[in-house]
Amino acid sequence: MLSAVASNTDTLVVASNFYHIDRQKNIIVINSGLAELNSNGENIKSHILLDSLYTFDQTVTGVATNASYQVKLEGESYTLYFTQLPIVRITARQDIVDSPSIYATFSLAQPSGAVVTSAMGIEFRGGSSQANPKKSFELSFWNDTTGASSRDVALLGMRTDNKYNLQALYNEPLRVRSKVSNELWQDIHQIYYKNLEPDAKNGINMQYVEVFVNGEYRGVYALSERVDRKQLKLKKHNNGIVGELYKGADWQGGATTFTALPPFDNASETWGGFEYKHPEEEINWTNLYNFVDFVKNSSDQEFFSTYKQKFELRNAVDYFILLNLLRASDNTGKNLYIAKYKKGEPYYYVPWDLDGVFGTDWTGANTGPVEDLLSNGFYDRLQMDCSPNGFRDQLRTRWAALRQSVITQESIMARFAANNQFLLKNNVYEREQRAWDGYEASSTQLDYMATWLSARLRYLDGRFGAACAPLSATTAKQPALVKLYPNPATDHLTVECEATAYQLTLRDLQGRVMLQTTLRGRLNQVSTAHLPKGMYVATIQSGTLLKTEKVLLN
Repeated sequence: MLSAVASNTDTLVVASNFYHIDRQKNIIVINSGLAELNSNGENIKSHILLDSLYTFDQTVTGVATNASYQVKLEGESYTLYFTQLPIVRITARQDIVDSPSIYATFSLAQPSGAVVTSAMGIEFRGGSSQANPKKSFELSFWNDTTGASSRDVALLGMRTDNKYNLQALYNEPLRVRSKVSNELWQDIHQIYYKNLEPDAKNGINMQYVEVFVNGEYRGVYALSERVDRKQLKLKKHNNGIVGELYKGADWQGGATTFTALPPFDNASETWGGFEYKHPEEEINWTNLYNFVDFVKNSSDQEFFSTYKQKFELRNAVDYFILLNLLRASDNTGKNLYIAKYKKGEPYYYVPWDLDGVFGTDWTGANTGPVEDLLSNGFYDRLQMDCSPNGFRDQLRTRWAALRQSVITQESIMARFAANNQFLLKNNVYEREQRAWDGYEASSTQLDYMATWLSARLRYLDGRFGAACAPLSATTAKQPALVKLYPNPATDHLTVECEATAYQLTLRDLQGRVMLQTTLRGRLNQVSTAHLPKGMYVATIQSGTLLKTEKVLLN
C-alpha cells in the first residue's frame, strides 16, 4: 500500500506491487493508496520512494487521478500518474507471437491492495486486429512454466477460469464501444435455460485495466471473459455430441451467412467459415451442416413450420435487434458463435467482438448515419415470417418493449458517458496518447454517437414497427416480373420489379453487405461503379417477395 514513512517526513513510500515504470516513455503509474495519501494531506511531500528516491518538481499535499506530476531521478524527468484502474503486469522472456502461447508471469494489482499473481501462457489473439500496433492477447493461466497443468483464477469479479482475453480496443475512438455493447446485450437477453443453469451466461463481462508488458506501458485494455462451453454451461460430451459450439471466424465459405453449403470434412476443425469449438472429444460437422442446409434449401412450408424447433426464436429476435441497433456490420456471420445446450435443443447465437459499432466500422472510422437492415441468409428468411407469434410479430413486440426500458437514447448515452467519464477521471486518454502515436481522444465523439444513435433509433422504429402481410398460398408467390440486368454488369444494374417498394442488397461471396438501397417504381437503375469487380449475391425483398440471384460485375 501507499503510505508516508512517518507523519513528520516529506517522503511518500509505495510498495513494489503498486508502482509501474516505463523507462522508455518515462511514465510512472501508481494505483493504490490514494485515499490514504489524500487523508494525510496536511503533510507536504517533496519525495516519493519507489525503486529509488524520486523528487517532485513541486511539493504536493494530495494527489488526483485526473492530474499528472513531474518527478526526477538523477536528472531524468518522469511523468507520474495515479489511477483507480487495476494494473496488469506481464513479463515474458520470449517474443509474444500469434501461436503457440509462450510462458510469462502475470500480476494484477487492484487499488484496494489485492494482488493476483500467476504463471501463464500468452499469445496474440484476433485476425485483422493483429495488424494494429496495439495487439490483443489471449491469457492461459498455468500452475507451472510449461502449461502442463492449468490454474483457475478469479479476476475483478468475473468468472473463475483459467483463460481470459485482453482486448486492445485499438479501433475504438473512445475505448468504450465494446464494453457498452456487451453490457447492453446482457440487459437485453438472458439465456433461455437460465432456470436449469443459473450460472450460464450468453455473452461476456469486461473490466478496464491498464497494461505493462516487459516494462512497457501498453495503455488501457478490457480484460474479458471468453465464450466457451463453461460460459454457456453446455452439456459435456457423453456417448456422442451433446452440447455444441461453433465460432463464425471467417466470411469465406458462405456457411456462416447461410449463403452457401460447401462439403464438410470431419478431419478438419474448420468448415464454411466456422471453427469447431465443442465438443473437444470429436469433430462432427453433420448437425451444423444439416441446419445450414435447412435454412438455405428447405421449402417455405418446411422452413416456416419447423424453424422454431431448430433455432430459439427469442434469441433470434434479440440478436437481430442487437445487430441492427449497434449496426455491427462485421457480425452478421463472422464474429459470432452458434451454440446448442444439448442434443434435441435449438441452436442460438452468442455475440462476439462488438467493436465496429455505433457509427464506426471495423477500422474505427466514422460511418455517419446509415439507413439499412443488417441481415444474412437466415434472417432474410425469418423476415418473411408474418404469422402470429412468428419472427416479425415477435420482433415488433420485443422492440416496442425494449424501447421503453433498455433501448432509449437517454439510457444508452448515459452508459457511454459513464464509461467516458471514468476514463477521463483517471487520465487514461492522456496516457493512451503517450503510448500510441497518432491516437487522440476526440472531444466530439460523444456528440457524434448521440446524433448517430438518434437517427438509428428513428430508422429502426419505422422498420421494426412496420406491418407485415401474412404468408398464404397466394401471397407467398413472387410477382410475375423480377429482373436484374445486364449480367454481367459494368457500372450500373437495372432492376425491374412489380412491387411498389422493395430493398435491393448486394453481398460479396463472403456475405458482407456491399450495397443496400430501397427502390420504388417498376424500373430502377443502380450505380455499381464504386464496387470491386467480382461475383455478388443480389437479393430483392419486399413483404413476401424474396428473390436471390448471382450477379457478376466486370
